[in-house]
Amino acid sequence: MSSDNGDACGDAGPLLFQPITIKSVTARNRIVVPPLCQISAADGIANDWHLMHLDAYSRGGAGAIFVEAMRI
Repeated sequence: MSSDNGDACGDAGPLLFQPITIKSVTARNRIVVPPLCQISAADGIANDWHLMHLDAYSRGGAGAIFVEAMRI
């Protein structure tokens, strides 16, 4: 893992709000939404509720969002 700035809290602000790169993926900050196990899928298929729920987190500024499995 690497960050653009090695300083823990410099001109770029707290580390939490600085970008982070893991392998080939860069997140705009270090705020992560874990899988939330929202058991509302019909027959294991994501629906509009899931789209709106995850959209709210992405618009809220999370750097990465992990989604739970819908159908196994």
